[in-house]
Amino acid sequence: MDIKVELLSEKNEAKWEEFVSLPNNAGVWHTLKWKRIIEKEYGFKPYYLLAIDGAEVCGILPLFQVKSLITGNRIVSLPFSYNCGPVANSDESYTLLVNEAQKLTEKLKCEYLELKMGTSLPADSIEQNQLIESKFFYTSVLNLTSDPEVIWFNMDARRTKWAVRKAIRENVKIRTETNQEDIQILHDLKVKTRQKHGSPAPSLRFFQKIMEEFGPTDIVKLWVAEYDNRIVSALMFYAFKDTVMPAYIASDDDYKSHMPNNLLYWQAIEWGCKNGYKYFDFGRTEPENETLLKFKSKWGCQNYKIPYYYYPKQPKLLSQNRDSFKVNLVTNCWKKAPVPLLKVLGPHLLKHVG
Repeated sequence: MDIKVELLSEKNEAKWEEFVSLPNNAGVWHTLKWKRIIEKEYGFKPYYLLAIDGAEVCGILPLFQVKSLITGNRIVSLPFSYNCGPVANSDESYTLLVNEAQKLTEKLKCEYLELKMGTSLPADSIEQNQLIESKFFYTSVLNLTSDPEVIWFNMDARRTKWAVRKAIRENVKIRTETNQEDIQILHDLKVKTRQKHGSPAPSLRFFQKIMEEFGPTDIVKLWVAEYDNRIVSALMFYAFKDTVMPAYIASDDDYKSHMPNNLLYWQAIEWGCKNGYKYFDFGRTEPENETLLKFKSKWGCQNYKIPYYYYPKQPKLLSQNRDSFKVNLVTNCWKKAPVPLLKVLGPHLLKHVG
């Protein structure tokens, strides 16, 4: 029977979710919960594609159109998701899904299509769809074991183990039972952390929606580190299928010498090991950020480049253009702006970045 591609609708939402739950490469960003979060928060137009063979789903490709007067018109899988793209059971399904995405790109008069992948697409699909491959970003993945002591043994002793021990010695405590006030504190810390780097932070509503959508299913967790009865760091992470993935971490600079972030990471790794997860995904890193890559490596991670695919052209991305005069001007202004203003402007600016 011929494979056909159709758009997501109410009648096939259950089939989409069922496919995502199967043992394939679909991750938390492929879920319809994430779709609702992005759609409500940023107002992007979704185009979710399913490859259907008979009555069975054999592939999916989530897409959003990001339309901006500042950064242009493009179609992306997915905004604010470093590893998404198509997932399919066969090369034919991959090819058909990408081809349909290309048709959408042309129909919507988008400048380009961007597919953010964690692994390479089939060679035939790349060739037949004339995709441009770019391996710019790194990802860092730690292989977990059932015994966290194995992970501990392989960690860097001079820095990583030392930092975890220091946090414990100085009586930093991790609290895993959190509430709405803790979400507010995570947001406040994230705004200040992003300000230090000259970049915008998501809105408080965004974090609340993540907890609202994923919290009841236990896919997302929010843990906080406390020192002297004060929250000094917060970590929001996903636990989906076989992977634990830190999504957002932020800390108070006045207390960073107590190493709360390191203790949060370590206890999340321990939790992942003890609960049967196979991977701890530290996320995407730009190649120029050698300090962050070294930090992740010292946990025992494997750093490797991930493929992104473009059609019909590869754009000049913001992350590849940080030395430009305009980017430096905005970054420097952001670092000096008052925090209340950043809380208002940040989400609006992010809408253009996608």
